[in-house]
Amino acid sequence: MYQDHLAPEELPWFRDRTRANPPPFQLVNKISSRRPDATSFRSLAFFPWTVESLHTLWQGSLRDQDASLWKKTISEFADAVAIGSRDSMYVFFVKTKRNPICVTLPSEPDLRILPPDCMNVAWSLSPHALDEPMLIFSRGSLLYIYNVVRKGIASYLRGHGGTITSIVVHPVTANLFCTTSRDYSTRIYDITLPPQREPKNPHWPPSKKPSLAGAAHGLHMTEPEGNGLGRCIVVLMGGRSGGHQAAVLGAAFHPKLPIIATCGLDRTVKIWLIRPTSHDTIKREDKPLFSSARIHKARVLSIAWLLNHDDMLLAHSAPAVMRVKPTNPHNKETYLEPGELTVFRWLGLDRFFPPGHEDTPRDTLKGCASDYQESSSFKLISISAFPEARDQYTTARLQVYQSPTHDPMILCTLPNASSFFIMNAAHLPPPKATPFPLDEPVFTAGLESIHLDDDDTDSTRAAELKEENERRARMRRLELRPPELKAMGWEVPIGVPPEVVDNGAGLHCCAMGMEGSVIVGVGSKGTIWVWALDETGLST
Repeated sequence: MYQDHLAPEELPWFRDRTRANPPPFQLVNKISSRRPDATSFRSLAFFPWTVESLHTLWQGSLRDQDASLWKKTISEFADAVAIGSRDSMYVFFVKTKRNPICVTLPSEPDLRILPPDCMNVAWSLSPHALDEPMLIFSRGSLLYIYNVVRKGIASYLRGHGGTITSIVVHPVTANLFCTTSRDYSTRIYDITLPPQREPKNPHWPPSKKPSLAGAAHGLHMTEPEGNGLGRCIVVLMGGRSGGHQAAVLGAAFHPKLPIIATCGLDRTVKIWLIRPTSHDTIKREDKPLFSSARIHKARVLSIAWLLNHDDMLLAHSAPAVMRVKPTNPHNKETYLEPGELTVFRWLGLDRFFPPGHEDTPRDTLKGCASDYQESSSFKLISISAFPEARDQYTTARLQVYQSPTHDPMILCTLPNASSFFIMNAAHLPPPKATPFPLDEPVFTAGLESIHLDDDDTDSTRAAELKEENERRARMRRLELRPPELKAMGWEVPIGVPPEVVDNGAGLHCCAMGMEGSVIVGVGSKGTIWVWALDETGLST
């Protein structure tokens, strides 16, 4: 890891707190479709592994026997980027001259998908076939697994009752992946197992026969789960005592412990235990180890664990609609607060996983009601605000790049934008302290609003006091507003004039990969931007 005590000229570019120089990335390629009706690219995922990854994948159990096979896989797919549109998934190679791979699903005109939902893509890997990486992508509520080497669909799976909102692969056990959905649930799959062909459900008393409740209750369906490979082994239930009460929008596996964090439309962040007990039956969980709706004021869009800090998470939210006078039930006036990027620490990690006993098997590991309903077991480390949004539906897209040899980098993109922002998570400031006790002007204004004279009819004075109190309330909100992310990072333009962006030719999302040396952005009208790290600029 880079050290802070190095001389300023020796620090890497992302450690420069002054941000006097722009980030050393140069736009090296731009690809656009010539078709006027070209579809927009909405999601992307870099090939996430390097040669050194074999030392950490599956706890390094394959590093000796499959080293040569793994090096061959890396040499073939190190620069691969998977990109998703509405009905198609593409694989582009950003450094080698190879034809892209395209997978197009049959068009379904009756399929209704909300504008924020897109085709999610993620890379997965089986320990039994290191030379055949898999691409997992979704459309609607269905999952597809594509074999990049054999160039064919290896599997399709179903189980969710709503649109899939995200796909996340375990950073160490790469054969495990999870999907979040608008059906309030999260499902975890294992690609080394075949789909369930027949239901193997427990019986619900007083019946002595297996239940036929189906996927809506976290059980096996009466019909096959799918074809090919992949089986659901864990379902994190929604709508019960501790589950999500609305759509689940994001998830993140812990790299070391058997836990997963989820976030959703109900403003909550939850941390669940994931320990499947059997490959034949689904492990159903409805009580997380942690749940809180007090971290964010609006729907939580994404979440990620920070490397080198086992108990710290990073999450970001949408703009929040707030009442101007929350104590007045007759005043319905509202204002819009920008979305926030929050870093917080889960204080209950050592309670559930004591140091030195993290690997001790536990048949039952449950929290109490204060853990899975509204927990206070967290500490806010940093709060930052996104730029002002025109409405609550205009939300930022975030991608967090993490590596053992690189600070965690945050890439922020606003919808249809002409630029994106890069921030070092280590530079995020601590939250502002709430002023206490009340300052003298606020206290004096409160005293002046108290009228002891019953004959007081000075309506002008009352109106002045009301206007003054409202002004002070607005000033107080501005004082307590977190600092903007724009002031903490670097802005990278995409080289498109504003008038062209206004016509719908802007950036939708971007991601960093290839050990922090390449950034790829995708946008409307089938456009792809590629930025590469300028090594000459670093040396000078």
